[in-house]
Amino acid sequence: MQDYYSVERWYDFIKTKIAPIRDYSQAIVNFWKLLKSLDGKDICNVLKEYPKLRVVFLGGVGENGYREDSFANAIREIFGAEITDLKAYFSFVAQDLEPAVPIRVEKTRILSNIELIKDVANLIIDKAGVDVKENDKLQEEYVNNPEKISEALLKFLQHCINVCIGFDEYMTFVWNIRKITKRYLNLVFPETKKNENFKFLREFLGLTELFVPDVDDASLRDEYTIYGFPDIYSKFDVSDWYADRVNPDEIPYTLKENLSSVITESVNALGGLLLWLNRLIWMFFIEFSYYSYYSALLPKIIENLPDPRRMYLNNCKEELKRLNWKWNNCEFLYTLKIREASYSRKHSYYDFNKFTIENGIIKDKNGTAVSRLFGFLDQIAPALFLGVYELVFVDKNKFMLIERW
Repeated sequence: MQDYYSVERWYDFIKTKIAPIRDYSQAIVNFWKLLKSLDGKDICNVLKEYPKLRVVFLGGVGENGYREDSFANAIREIFGAEITDLKAYFSFVAQDLEPAVPIRVEKTRILSNIELIKDVANLIIDKAGVDVKENDKLQEEYVNNPEKISEALLKFLQHCINVCIGFDEYMTFVWNIRKITKRYLNLVFPETKKNENFKFLREFLGLTELFVPDVDDASLRDEYTIYGFPDIYSKFDVSDWYADRVNPDEIPYTLKENLSSVITESVNALGGLLLWLNRLIWMFFIEFSYYSYYSALLPKIIENLPDPRRMYLNNCKEELKRLNWKWNNCEFLYTLKIREASYSRKHSYYDFNKFTIENGIIKDKNGTAVSRLFGFLDQIAPALFLGVYELVFVDKNKFMLIERW
């Protein structure tokens, strides 16, 4: 049985699961920075200075362009590095002239996502106060051996999967308590009935009150207070940050350039940072799968790796079927559905799905009572615990119910 109330155990988790993600993502970013430093230089001069980069720019390249499964094509897709004019290059070569053709290096969406994951992994380590030094040797490994960069990507992906919800018990625990009533918390994790354990979750992970029922009964108020992490799946997610996402069903191929600074400034709880890391990894796998359609080499990198988000949610939905869980109130069947992190105030569903809590009663946007609060919270608890549904509080007593799919 895992001990979720020990600083030492959490430190071990961060050292063994979070630090490798930071180190491999940093090594990948370092490799890109080397390529970026060469942006605009002629390929002939680049290869004189860095002969090992030949495979990066010319591995699998011919007069007719890039082979789909070539190393150079994967580099172009992932690292945004390429020779600007291949015809001119081969023309120079055919004439036995130095190919004075510049290279171009741009930051791709994949690189932006990897860099963002690196930043959040660093934030987690700093927030927890864990002393774990960077792997200096690894930071130079792929700069010196560019032909091995695909191995770095594979190891990075494997470490990302290993820390995901459903794959790691500590991350899954944080996920399970991200929106939970005290009643259900005590039911599924009886150890939290001990004051010292509950205090640890609040002080170390940053578990805090998200909603307190406005009822006179002190016992009910305590049992049905919702705890979680205010920095994830909260009002922030339906703010202007997502206003550019017009279609909530659209896979989020891009991220805001300033998301790293937004997370740095806004996320104060360790639990919230851990959930952001999981969220970014899920989104990264969506992005990486998207690119796999365009490069025959990329599927070879991930062919034996599962999609952590899809696998987890499929298992959760099977578990709900096993429990024979279903809604007994049709009003909650018409909820907004998201793949992950892509719902917006601009979307018409936003108004459709707002509910208001008044005196222990849930009302729809027309003010019609649709459920008693405590009955609703008891019923939603298993699906919310697993993450098939998400409660997003948009105000003190207003929430959205969102189905994750």
